[in-house]
Amino acid sequence: MPTLVRFVLMHALVGFGLAFATVGALLWFDVSGLGTLMAASADGVLAAAVLIFFMGLTLGSVQVAFAVWFQAGEDQGTSGGRRMRLPAMFLPPRRAMATAPSRAPRG
Repeated sequence: MPTLVRFVLMHALVGFGLAFATVGALLWFDVSGLGTLMAASADGVLAAAVLIFFMGLTLGSVQVAFAVWFQAGEDQGTSGGRRMRLPAMFLPPRRAMATAPSRAPRG
């Protein structure tokens, strides 16, 4: 199996494991009466399976994103990127020298 596919699958499975543990804790501690509601319902098992699946999808995606984001590695080059001219609104202010128009004496 390619390394990147194995990387994504491994971290997705970690996210699904976290989701399974989270939903288990929600049902065990009966948060907001969720465990009681699912135990009393005829479709409680289906509701728990759907909750685990979608929570796993969410936490698996988050886990993969964190794993990609926090990979340790060196930067590829020493160049600082391309140079872009800053818009005038971000430049520091400069003193402008203005000369007053000459006035002819009245009289």
